[in-house]
Amino acid sequence: MAPVRESTYFPPLDKCLDGRHQLFSWRTTYFGLQELEGADTEKSLERHLTDSHTLELLRSSLLLPPLPTAQTKSTFETKTSAINVVPSAQGRFDIKQIQDDTLWLSAKATIDEVTALRIVILEWQSRPAFLLQKSDRQSFGGSFNGSSFQPTLSAVRPTPEFGRLSDDAVPAGSINSEETRRKRLFSIYLEERLYKINTCGYLLRNAHKRHENGENNIGQRSSQIPHWAEEIGYDLLDNWDVPGIAINVLRSRIRDLEEGCRWFSSDEMQESIMVEWCRSQILEMVAILDVTLNALAIQDQLPPYDFVRSWFKLMNDYGFFEEFQPPLRDLYDTHELDLQSLCSLVSLAVLKVPVALEAFTPKGRETDDAGYLQNVDTCGEITEIMISAASERLQVASPAVLAWSLILQRLRERSIAARDEREDRLSMHGPPGIVGSPEAETLEQPLFKNSRSLLRRGSSTGSDTPQQQSFLEQLVDTVMSVSMDGDPVAYLARAAVDGSHVLNIIATLSTSCYAPSDSDQGVQSNVRIRRILMDLVGAVLGLIDYQPDLVATTLAVLSGNEDYWGLLHHPIESREIKPAAMFMEDDIFMTKIFAVALSRFPFEVLPFLRLCRALAGSHTGQDGDGLPAIWSKLATTDCLTCVLPASFTDYQLLPDDEESSIISLTADLDMFDHEHTTRSMSYKRLKQSGGSAPAHLLNLRQIPQGTTGRVLSETKPLVVLWRHDYCPLAYLGMLLHSASSIEPSFGNSPQSHILSPEAIAEIIDLLSIILLTSIRGASASEASLSAFAATQKILDTASEGLDLGQDIVSVIFDIFEKELGRQPKPTEEAPLIILLRCTQFAEALLHVMPDRVWPFLGRSSLLGVNDSDSQLGTVLASTEMVLGKYDLLLGCVHLFESLADDAISHAVIRKSPTKSVARFAASRSHSTGVSQVVMKKVLLSFQRILLDVYQSIPTWNFAVIEQRHEINTRLSISFNRLLTCCFGIEGQSDTNQKLTASLMPAVEQIVRIFVSSAGAENTLTYMIKMIQEGVTEALSSEPRSTLYGIQQTVEALRLATTLLRLNTMVGLDCSPLEEKILRHVSLLARCYTSHPIFRHPVIELLTVLVLNADVADGQPASLLGHMGEDAASQFLQVLATIDEPLCHRDVSVSIWKLLSAVVSKRQQWFAICVLTGEAPRKLIKRKITELDKRDRSDSLFGIALDRLSNIGRSNAQRALAILEFVALAADSWPWTLAIAEQHPRFITSITEYISQVETVTNTTQNRLGQAGMEYYKLQMTSYITEILAMYTHHTRQASNTSYAKELLPNLTYVTTAAVVPPEYNASLHSNLRQNFEVRFENCKLTAFKRTTLKLPSLGESFYYDLDIASQILHLDSSWTGRDQEGFAAELARANVNFSVVEARIGLFHSWKLLAVELSKSLGTDSDYQKSMAEVTMDCLRANTKTTLPQAIFERLAQSRADLAFTLLQSLIDEQSTRAEVKSVLFTAWDALRAHGTDLAIALDGDRAPYCRTLLKILCLSLQAHTSSRTVPSSVERGITQPEYTQKRPTDANLSLTTVLEILKLVVANGFRSLTTLLHDSPGRIFPDDFALLAAILRNSLRIPGLERHTTALLSTFADAQTSRYASTLLSWSDQLATNRDPIYGEMSVNFLLEMSSMPALAEALAVEGILNHMSDTNLIKLLRISRGMGPFDQPVRLYNIWVRGILPLLLNLLHAVGASVAAEISAALNQFPGQLERASATFAYYGKVPATNESDPSSAGYISLSMISEAQTLAVISRMLDTYRDAGPSAGVVSSEIMEIMWDRLRVKEDVQTWLQTRSVLRERIVPMGEREQAWAKMRPGENGSSRSVNKLEEKVVEDLEQLMTLLGGKDD
Repeated sequence: MAPVRESTYFPPLDKCLDGRHQLFSWRTTYFGLQELEGADTEKSLERHLTDSHTLELLRSSLLLPPLPTAQTKSTFETKTSAINVVPSAQGRFDIKQIQDDTLWLSAKATIDEVTALRIVILEWQSRPAFLLQKSDRQSFGGSFNGSSFQPTLSAVRPTPEFGRLSDDAVPAGSINSEETRRKRLFSIYLEERLYKINTCGYLLRNAHKRHENGENNIGQRSSQIPHWAEEIGYDLLDNWDVPGIAINVLRSRIRDLEEGCRWFSSDEMQESIMVEWCRSQILEMVAILDVTLNALAIQDQLPPYDFVRSWFKLMNDYGFFEEFQPPLRDLYDTHELDLQSLCSLVSLAVLKVPVALEAFTPKGRETDDAGYLQNVDTCGEITEIMISAASERLQVASPAVLAWSLILQRLRERSIAARDEREDRLSMHGPPGIVGSPEAETLEQPLFKNSRSLLRRGSSTGSDTPQQQSFLEQLVDTVMSVSMDGDPVAYLARAAVDGSHVLNIIATLSTSCYAPSDSDQGVQSNVRIRRILMDLVGAVLGLIDYQPDLVATTLAVLSGNEDYWGLLHHPIESREIKPAAMFMEDDIFMTKIFAVALSRFPFEVLPFLRLCRALAGSHTGQDGDGLPAIWSKLATTDCLTCVLPASFTDYQLLPDDEESSIISLTADLDMFDHEHTTRSMSYKRLKQSGGSAPAHLLNLRQIPQGTTGRVLSETKPLVVLWRHDYCPLAYLGMLLHSASSIEPSFGNSPQSHILSPEAIAEIIDLLSIILLTSIRGASASEASLSAFAATQKILDTASEGLDLGQDIVSVIFDIFEKELGRQPKPTEEAPLIILLRCTQFAEALLHVMPDRVWPFLGRSSLLGVNDSDSQLGTVLASTEMVLGKYDLLLGCVHLFESLADDAISHAVIRKSPTKSVARFAASRSHSTGVSQVVMKKVLLSFQRILLDVYQSIPTWNFAVIEQRHEINTRLSISFNRLLTCCFGIEGQSDTNQKLTASLMPAVEQIVRIFVSSAGAENTLTYMIKMIQEGVTEALSSEPRSTLYGIQQTVEALRLATTLLRLNTMVGLDCSPLEEKILRHVSLLARCYTSHPIFRHPVIELLTVLVLNADVADGQPASLLGHMGEDAASQFLQVLATIDEPLCHRDVSVSIWKLLSAVVSKRQQWFAICVLTGEAPRKLIKRKITELDKRDRSDSLFGIALDRLSNIGRSNAQRALAILEFVALAADSWPWTLAIAEQHPRFITSITEYISQVETVTNTTQNRLGQAGMEYYKLQMTSYITEILAMYTHHTRQASNTSYAKELLPNLTYVTTAAVVPPEYNASLHSNLRQNFEVRFENCKLTAFKRTTLKLPSLGESFYYDLDIASQILHLDSSWTGRDQEGFAAELARANVNFSVVEARIGLFHSWKLLAVELSKSLGTDSDYQKSMAEVTMDCLRANTKTTLPQAIFERLAQSRADLAFTLLQSLIDEQSTRAEVKSVLFTAWDALRAHGTDLAIALDGDRAPYCRTLLKILCLSLQAHTSSRTVPSSVERGITQPEYTQKRPTDANLSLTTVLEILKLVVANGFRSLTTLLHDSPGRIFPDDFALLAAILRNSLRIPGLERHTTALLSTFADAQTSRYASTLLSWSDQLATNRDPIYGEMSVNFLLEMSSMPALAEALAVEGILNHMSDTNLIKLLRISRGMGPFDQPVRLYNIWVRGILPLLLNLLHAVGASVAAEISAALNQFPGQLERASATFAYYGKVPATNESDPSSAGYISLSMISEAQTLAVISRMLDTYRDAGPSAGVVSSEIMEIMWDRLRVKEDVQTWLQTRSVLRERIVPMGEREQAWAKMRPGENGSSRSVNKLEEKVVEDLEQLMTLLGGKDD
């Protein structure tokens, strides 16, 4: 049986108190629903809202919590009992206090104890946020219960909405008092009640939206709310009688409002409590009415009669809240309008006018099964209530009164018709009682089931008599029998229309009605409300004829308060049913409203224009050409109404017509002034064309002779309705043309009275709207072409009647300039309306014809581009600032946004004039024909004005405060976007060549003001003020905040973040903005807690502050210091919940990134708070290493470890951020590893993760989703590996290697994945680059490379900034492509591929750290040696197979080679005998061959370090095959002992061919190449290169079995002329010496020495006369002529050449060649008399060291190992020469030719004996030479050494002296 899921609404109390569970408050739930963007947020909310207890609470959300009972008391006691909640020993919580507060709240609120307990826990969890809000205003010393920092106490629940005013009044000393705490409980209790209702309303509204769109169109939902939330809304509708409950709840709220609240005894507290209590009751009433309205709107049937009766009784009891006034003066004029509007709307919605009007008809019977019309008594009561409201002229009730009169009228009409029908049928079909016709059944059958009993009771005999009444007749008779004089139906209608002015009320409800706080649903609710009102207006049309009030009301309902900018920014929803669509689909509306308005045009111009404008704004009625549905009415019509000039008499009455008002023209009637018409060039062309001119063009100018019309007004002047075909839109164009002339052209024309400023503005507004609708409604497949064709058709049509060279665009721009030149009075608003409409037209035109808008603005006086004064500034100062209304400024801000958007979106198109990548195929010139110079000037001028506005706006007065908020918001968005587009991508270094070159001058102004200007104090102060305003508004008592009031703060935070990142890019240490924000950093902390929408931008801003502070020179600014310790402590407590309970992924990830920055960027004290959970002042008193378990679990570091304990089930992005934090913390603060070690699950969890992770196959790599999981997985593994490397080091320092052994078997995936070549898709990137640059000429793909303006993040925008690229390229069809497979998808795939490559490289570097660390712990482990050998080979193989770009590959290849060298070095040091170690040789050789074996090329480039590393690896791999790796080489020992090279075991499996190839290509040819390159380019070759070749040669020659290939070896070195190049290098060495250091001489001699170690090569050297070649060099001559160079003489290298090179070389030659070369060797040695003489006296005994000789070691008898080695070599040579001399002819030599060497062997023997006998003196004379000997001097002697030695160096010296004595005593023996 599956376990029962634990309730998420209120889990066990211990989980809430220890931080494992953060409770969802209803406010958090409400805001979380509005921001369902992250998948994790959705899951957490889904778990919460689908919880059975939560659903039950939602179904009863209108009701108060249940009353306390014995059962709830028992449950409460159980929850808080000691067995379930252990009291906190550290004082984190006081369970007794919690119990007392719960019982107090339960008693005061009369709610059950469990509900009260949950509210108490909410207050306890939100306490840190509350204290943080108070920290800026009050000084409080310590937190509740004496805990300075307890993160698990906090719950990231927004600070309380209620109680803010009263909290501010609380003295600082009482902030922790019981009264203050319980005041907060009171506030949270009220808040929970309100937001539970708001949450319910939100879910119902979304269910309504889905209902409107159709239940089968879930995939087409415009809302982001998921399916499960919609299902909850439907569940509420199905299982909850909202309207029925609402009435009783409203009555109870009204009663509570009247009675007041008496929770507290303090008079001061009670006053603030009353304000809060009353406000809460009113807000709850508003929320309940909103829920009721939504529940009614979604129902298609008539409500039940009991609800309707109860509702109207409630309204009647309280006078429809007409005179409602809050009981407290502080609440006056706050929510009365909302309450009254909702009462009016609900009263109207209750009646269901459309459904009621269809009642008692076949259509109504098909859909309705029950409703209030079935109950006669209910209808009678409604009538009485409506008559009462009408008599009192209650405006709130007037819509319902009018609706009820219409319903009654319809019922009465049907009742009369039914009675007449019945009487006629009875008279025709016989006697009563025979009712068989279908008509009778249809008309008389009752509509509802319950009404049948009424019919039966109406006939006692069961027969149908003429007197029998139907139910409908009975209903009407009952309603009409109310006690009043006259007709009640007429009375109600007349009272509503004439008495209450209901039409004005409807208009007000349409434009100023209540809307929810959430913006998207506010728009939807406004549309829904206007549809309800539209139904009423449609019903009114049968009662009221066409009149101005009706038209005005219809317009208000059609448009609401949505203007051009609202249409521009509101998203298009294809299935949204707006009132405009209802209007156009209804024949009654079109006939009785629109057709009449059209017929009265242009006599009455404004109604027609406004109707067309309202209908044109609907996107649902477009035809196939992209034109709005109203287009057909604007393109042609057959009637117009005009006023005849008083002097016009050319008409006659038609005598034959029955109507005497019909007239006919006897001459043409000019529609415009005759003189102006005849001057018109277009008119002259029309006249010259004669009959060939199009009739519709002639008809625009005149009404032809013979046209008939009807006189509408016979008083002079006559008003006539003509039957005349013409184009209204073209006519409007001509009207504007007349208005654009300096002198009006109407004169005595029929139109002289219609061209008012208001009419001009309406015409331009109509053109703007139809352009915008056509542009936005174009089909997605051919959006560009369709939009341009439609708009071109509109503009051409409007320009038909204009002169040649003119069009409607130039006409409107002329009007714009004309109005700008006027000097209006300060209070005159009419000119501003025209300016605003012209601004809107320019914005609409910019979308399709930017080449017309940019030049106009460049020459217009609006901006003053050409060094003239800006008229915009003049209008602002003279008019708008006086009025306090900034409509024109706001319009210009919108226009600037669109200009910037056009500059960005056409940046590439305008740089590629020769390619067909235009936005419009037919309008390419319109997109590209704009001068860059003009664009720069326009944007710069605009930017300067708007920056001035931004700086000066704090001092302005605003009549509508929302305008200031919107201006601030839009300016911040614009500035941020410009900065991002210009600095977010790299592009060209030359700003004039950048894609965004036209924006750069404007952007530089922003940088100057915000970043680099020291005089921007006021601007920066205002940014801080905007943030403060957002905090204040979010914490206000009102649950509904204006959209821009909150949004301006969000955008200010984002702009500040971008500016600070830019500050780092431009290289400023600390900008004024950064200093300002640092001084107000505590405000950011308060902002974070005030509203969920602020969290992400606040965290990002804080992160940038920390990162910037670290970049600055010197000590970085302390975030903790600026925030204050108490505020920081509370802020960290809030952060400790990591955005729980919402669990918004982006917020939680950003929090961990902030913490990562804190612990790694020199924020020491803040980091300690994060890592330990302790305030710094507490840690001073104790050691960090003494932290107890409570401290670890409560800290953010402990929370991170807990989260990673279940890493396998965590979200990848969140887990990645936490891993980064832990890794950086461990790297910067190593003691945190001790905390991690003590965690019960952390190390085990991450170890299991890397052991179980699997790779993504290549077949799935091309899919974005799979590839995305791959880079997340790789990066997570990378961080885990890095953490494990540090942890392994930590355990090794503690002498614990057991974990390293346990870890090794779990590294299978890491060892494979880390060294696998990254899956770089070369073809993808190559094809993308080629195709892109072909498609977009003059634009490189690298121009979109992301900069550091955005923090790097793996994903679809990792390398190329996809967001900016989309903004620049989205207009091109290839960007999206077919089936979403355009360049956008390709760029995303490329970024994902780069992300995978980056993640794999990161994994490799982490693995490198771990592998090196494991080598120190497991070096002797056989399994480890095998694994590391395989890793080494994998690294080398990966370097031979790659498709990475060269730059990436070179860095990665070098890192792999470094790792391979390190691991192989460890294996060699441990003398591993694994076969895998020996196999490295072949892989290393393959890697070197792949790189290139020609060292002249390989070492003469940027990849020389990589080649040198490969040579080192090759050298080590050869050493694995040598016969005696423990024996020191001749170079190390300074002597070659023949017996060492004779004892070599054979290795049958070794391929000596590889070794021979290495010797040929690398050693022989390489030495020649290096020597030549050194001569030609000395700076590119280093001595280590020669040493490396010598080491490779040494290890190669020591390979067993190589001596069998002497012929090949001789041939190899002979062909390369190695000996000649070695002697040549020796001859140059004195010239190449640096600081008299002949290092290359040593390298040359050592190389010859290594060659001589093989007898065959030594013999070849002797044959080639190597000694003679060497003797002729300057370096050898220097040794020969000197008095002798000892180990303490300078340069020391000369002595090394002698003792480590020349002497061993002579010995090897003598050993290899034998007696035949003995004479030459003796002669060569005697050429160095000074050296031999010095060597003879080198061991002279001087007793104790004289003080005077301490500074001259050479004369004081000091001894070194090199001196002993020299003596040993000379002794061996001397003995061998003596042997050959004594043998004489038997050895094939002449004894006399072998000279005695001038080295006194006996003296040396005596001196050595003396030293061995005086060990104490010898110990004082030993001098370490080199690092190795110095290390030996500090080491203890070995186990086999003499017990008299005090260190290893002395032990070595004694051993070598004893060996020397053996060699010296041989001859005597």
